[in-house]
Amino acid sequence: MLYSAKLPICRSLAIVERIRLIPEVLEKMEEVLDILADISADVANADFIEISDLSPSEIGSFAKVWFTIPVDRKRSILSTMASLAEDNTELDFCAVFKMCLKDPDETVQKTAIEGLWEYEDRSIIAGLVQILRSNRSPFVRSTAAVALGKFAYLTQEGKLLPKDGSEIFENLMDTLSDEDEDLEVRRRSLEAVAPFNTDVIRGYVTWAYESDDMDLKSSSIYAMGRTGEPSWIPCLMKELQSPEPSVRYETANACGDLGDEDVVPDLVQLLEDDDYQVQIAGINALGKIGGVLAKRVLTRCIKEGDAALEDAARAALEDVEFLDDPMAYPS
Repeated sequence: MLYSAKLPICRSLAIVERIRLIPEVLEKMEEVLDILADISADVANADFIEISDLSPSEIGSFAKVWFTIPVDRKRSILSTMASLAEDNTELDFCAVFKMCLKDPDETVQKTAIEGLWEYEDRSIIAGLVQILRSNRSPFVRSTAAVALGKFAYLTQEGKLLPKDGSEIFENLMDTLSDEDEDLEVRRRSLEAVAPFNTDVIRGYVTWAYESDDMDLKSSSIYAMGRTGEPSWIPCLMKELQSPEPSVRYETANACGDLGDEDVVPDLVQLLEDDDYQVQIAGINALGKIGGVLAKRVLTRCIKEGDAALEDAARAALEDVEFLDDPMAYPS
């Protein structure tokens, strides 16, 4: 066992802010690197604090040790780091995750991409693009496409430079249009590039929607929501009646993304769906859209509905109330 899962990190990161050049600090980091390299040693959660927020020189020292560690141990270490960072936002393993984009192991690369999900640093884009275009594994390329989708959305929100948007758009479109590319990578590229919402993209959404491949059709529905294009609403309202739970699920999410109150009565019907995940998707969509009817239905769900749906309904109702009065919530 590499570490004891979910052990509390007993030292506040505010206290552990380090002056990197102090000999004692450097010595502690070297001790942690020795532990990581020793396949017989357990790594305590507190040890990971020492490799949070590494400087460029420190990441160089870390890399020298990292690439000597057996692959199974690297996978376990990185998985632990991703889990800890998700639970504690003060932990910053961005430098390590970025370095691991170049690791030769596919699982390590995929975990690194997933570990970078919460980061909006534009310097990540180049590494993801390189993986999308040149990695041998469709498994890893599709993960990179999904990650680039977040940056595509940030571009449309004006949070990145125009040249970043161009790089993301061009590479995702090249991948999507490549008929020799793995279908999983193509469909993830469609989902990712959808926020740019060009005529060509809408054409690919239609192509995927008309496909006999159920995964590709689900991706088209997901992409419809991400385009922000209201012209897809009639199509989505039809798919809310699909016999396939996976399609109803994606459709509910897409309706929530588009935010059109016309679909609220149809979404309300999903609260009686036979599939639990579809019910949750319907509740979440009502929370995103808001309005009088959505608020009334969510309130009733909390008071009279299935206990399993109550938490989701409460969270969705908070979203509705925020839409009604954003100033009532602290920033």
